[in-house]
Order: sequence, then structure tokens, then C-alpha cells
Amino acid sequence: MGVEAQIADRTEQAMSRITGSLCVITTNRFDAHQALLTSWISQATFSPPGITIAVPMSHAEATLPTLGSQFTLNILKEGRNLRRHFLKPIAPGEDRFATLSTHAANNGCLILNEALAYLECTVQNRMECGDHWLIYATVDNGKVLETVGVTAVQHRKSGTYY
Repeated sequence: MGVEAQIADRTEQAMSRITGSLCVITTNRFDAHQALLTSWISQATFSPPGITIAVPMSHAEATLPTLGSQFTLNILKEGRNLRRHFLKPIAPGEDRFATLSTHAANNGCLILNEALAYLECTVQNRMECGDHWLIYATVDNGKVLETVGVTAVQHRKSGTYY
């Protein structure tokens, strides 16, 4: 292995040490509820409270298409199987939420009752960043659903793929 390949490998390994909270973004577009599992989320601002989310370009168009769009960020709890549920492929027209306990947030998007907490958000800005969209959203409302528990996190083996 050449020097450049070794440096790239070390960089990929170092990047993989960045952990992210496992969350499910839920949207309600044209009265159809959609979901996206994500782990690239960070608090961005205090006033107003805001977050950034990196979303693969192919997913951003389906879940957060325009400025002003609203969504709910469901923060998953460690030890629950919700992650697996949202990793499974679904057939066209299949209701991803049919077997889950949910209720509607004030913004019309779904809250997963098994989540640790949730945030209702509004997209304020987005920019193209390599192979992802970087979404900045303000937090309009939120609630801790379970006071006991730890946020589920994703540990990656490489910094070059999920």
C-alpha cells in the first residue's frame, strides 16, 4: 500500500469515529407520510434553536423538497428496534407506519411513540454539499417522551460510507 493510500485509510478511519444520533425524519407530503433514517444531525444555533442535517441528495428530494417544509425529527432510543424497521425496503404504496404506534405532531408529521424525544422543525435553508444536501431547520416545538434512556447512535467502520 502506497503512502497516499495509507493516509487516505487513516483519514477514513478517523472520520468513522464521528458518531451521530440515530433519528427518523418524518414528513407529510400531499397527505402521505414518509420517513428517512438518518444519523448526520447537529445542533446549529441557539437563538433561534436550529439543527443541521446532511441528507443524501436522492433522499432529500423525497423528504424535504422546499424551503418552508416541515418535518418531525424523532430521536431514537438505544436498545429499541426502530432502526431495523426503517432500514427494511418497502413496496410501492406500502404504509411504513402501519405497524408502529404514532401520533401527529402539531405540524402534521408523525411522532413515533417509541422515540426518546422529538423536534418539530421547519426548513430554513439548504445547500448542495458534495453528494449530500445540508439542511438547516429551526426547531418550532419539541418534547422528551422518555426521561430515562440514552440516545441511539451510529458507529461507522469507515468515513466513506454509511
